[in-house]
Amino acid sequence: MLFAQSFNISGTAHNNRQEALVQTTIMLRPVSGNKFNPLHTASDSSGRFRFENLLKGRYLLTASHVGYTSMTSDTITVEPPESSYSYHFVLAEDNSMLKEVVVKKNKQPIEIDKGRIVYNVQNDATAPGLTAFDVLKKLPGVTIDQNESIILRGSSGVNILVDGKMTYLSGTQLTNYLKGISAEDINKIELNLTPSAEYEAAGNAGIINIIPKKNVQKGYAVDIRSGLTTGHYRMAGENISVSHRSEKLSLYGAFDFKMPRSLWKGNSGNTIRDNIQSIKLSRQSESADEPLYYSWRLGAEWQPLPKHRISIDYNGYFDDWKATNSSTVESTGMNGSLLSSIRSSNRLIEPYHYDAFNFNYRFDIDSAGKKITEETHYVAYRNYSDAVMATDGDDANGDFTGRNVLRSHQPGFISIRSAKVDAELPLKKVAVKAGLKYAEVANDNRYRFDSLYNGNYVEVENMSNHFRYKERIAAAYISVSKKLNKTSMDAGLRLEYTKADGHTVKQDVNNQWEYTRLFPTFSLEQEITAGDKLSFSVSRRINRPSYSQLNPVRWYTDQYFYYAGNPGLLPEMAWVSSVGYTLKQKYVLTLSYGHSSHYINRKLIIDNNGISIKSLAANLGNMHRLDIIASVPLKLFSFWELQFMPDISYMSYPIAQFSGEKILSKWFAAIFLQQQFKFPAGIKMDVSTQYYSAALRGIYITRANFYTDIGLKKSVLKNKLDLQLTCSDIFNTTRYGGVSQSSVTDYYYNDKSDTRRIGITLHYHIGSDVIKGSSKKTDEQERL
Repeated sequence: MLFAQSFNISGTAHNNRQEALVQTTIMLRPVSGNKFNPLHTASDSSGRFRFENLLKGRYLLTASHVGYTSMTSDTITVEPPESSYSYHFVLAEDNSMLKEVVVKKNKQPIEIDKGRIVYNVQNDATAPGLTAFDVLKKLPGVTIDQNESIILRGSSGVNILVDGKMTYLSGTQLTNYLKGISAEDINKIELNLTPSAEYEAAGNAGIINIIPKKNVQKGYAVDIRSGLTTGHYRMAGENISVSHRSEKLSLYGAFDFKMPRSLWKGNSGNTIRDNIQSIKLSRQSESADEPLYYSWRLGAEWQPLPKHRISIDYNGYFDDWKATNSSTVESTGMNGSLLSSIRSSNRLIEPYHYDAFNFNYRFDIDSAGKKITEETHYVAYRNYSDAVMATDGDDANGDFTGRNVLRSHQPGFISIRSAKVDAELPLKKVAVKAGLKYAEVANDNRYRFDSLYNGNYVEVENMSNHFRYKERIAAAYISVSKKLNKTSMDAGLRLEYTKADGHTVKQDVNNQWEYTRLFPTFSLEQEITAGDKLSFSVSRRINRPSYSQLNPVRWYTDQYFYYAGNPGLLPEMAWVSSVGYTLKQKYVLTLSYGHSSHYINRKLIIDNNGISIKSLAANLGNMHRLDIIASVPLKLFSFWELQFMPDISYMSYPIAQFSGEKILSKWFAAIFLQQQFKFPAGIKMDVSTQYYSAALRGIYITRANFYTDIGLKKSVLKNKLDLQLTCSDIFNTTRYGGVSQSSVTDYYYNDKSDTRRIGITLHYHIGSDVIKGSSKKTDEQERL
């Protein structure tokens, strides 16, 4: 018996900058021979497409993509002995169509796409006047705790990327950096729980990728933005961005000034043992931050030859940060009688300096999408921290008992060097990606504490020290992806070698780590029917301790409470998996599960003095996390659309007790409701509401919390001038609270910041669309 031979035609779709065009519509129609209705498919995330089981004949391919001119192939003659044929489209931009898209395209602020949660910042009228730090908490699964730490799925092990590149920052440094990025400069933010092997394995909870606006047209452009926000303080924000783009050369620059001031008020307390009696401490605290934030960026991209592209980018910032922390702590007996009280005032001056240089080279091997890229980064970070904490004491009768003054000087210097090379090789049947990376980090932090004694400052030897840390990471990865009919698969393997040395100089304590780990990744997506699909993904991740978590330096709230790092921390290892189902291309249900060993969080312990509480970074054991999230978009009326996203979670892990361990476990929930209204005269209004039930956070069970943001937007002068009015936390309901579940201490806290703010922003645009620099960041910056 003879069988007819079958054939296949595959190819890619790119723009003239050799960037993959995702979801390009590809139509196949016969010219002669076999007569059938045209076949249609769409390109995948790498721009690839494929038609299979074709018969002998002559065919034409047509590619179309929004914002680009459609293109039809030459006639492809399919006949033996060849069985596979290929065609590669390079589509030219259609500027007139791009202008239409800007006006008519209306995405939901939050979407779920290919297993990623996508927050379209540009489509949210509540975002103007905010910073990147502010808008992160609008992502499902992302919360900000009372210390302004970014928590994803209950873990601080999250990597923040900017335009696909790691920021190398963590803790306070990361918070300050994100507060300097205006939300108006962001196109969208992507949350990926199980990233592929091409991404660094760091971040056991997943990665968050902040994608800036990018140019879409040639020519010059100038954008001027001015905003005023008022809450407890009045805050101004000014920005100017300029760019010029031609066929082979692009130049861009920007300068930004912000003053994101804030005020925190709170109360906290715990019980201590003093000699033979128990004493209750009740604390009233207030913190006023006074930053002046300046950031700048310069960059160029040049195409000296048709297949070669070079880009250089520099961005920096200076944060003139000051703060005043004050607290009153009353000591009472168990019967409620006042024993004593202290009043502390801590004045901090911490200027931050940041400079980042990036060099990028790309060689486009052919029009099929084969390319090699090389990136080199250098980052210098400097922090000069000086503080004076004065504490006055009173006895039970209110009589003055004395003053203690503690002065600190804690300069810190971090330098980061990294280089990586990546190759993308789309072949006939599969697409291959591979790469190498090397990074080296040096951290040097001297910290000295002096106590005022008889009018002179004397060094406190047991609190002063010098911490040096050096880390080297070498990595290699390979991934293979393939699409067969309605099934897409991606499998990858990443190898990372880590060598690190931490040296606490005074005690001459050396902590060394050296290990090699493999990080496999796998994803599978099956299209069931048109618009319905099922997906699965799994990856292994690592959460290396941040540099601030390893540094044993102390940060005091008052003489009874301080934060400290832990040089003996171990890296946290995790497996993260996710299953998702999409119905009719818009209703999404996702289930994810994560298991971590050596889970990193903070625990509270009693200081050696028997009185003070130390908040110490620590490994808590094995952590389990289950999340069920749904996305339900609804159109109630022609002028009213909403998106409802409930998130139900379960979490468990051990914490230390006076005797043994205790397993904490809890179910909790979060609800996200995004509403969009379109009113006459082109006025748009967005209303965003989020609710969080009580949840686990380290050794605490936190209190429930909710808030609502409102934004109005109107464009005038032929859409050149945008007028935007926002109100954050309009009902002033944001609160942070928690109660310790550890028998070591019964510490509790309740904090309130000035989250209700009203802002107005004016944005004027001249010329074509402004180019936003690519903000090349690297993995090690994430952990400063």
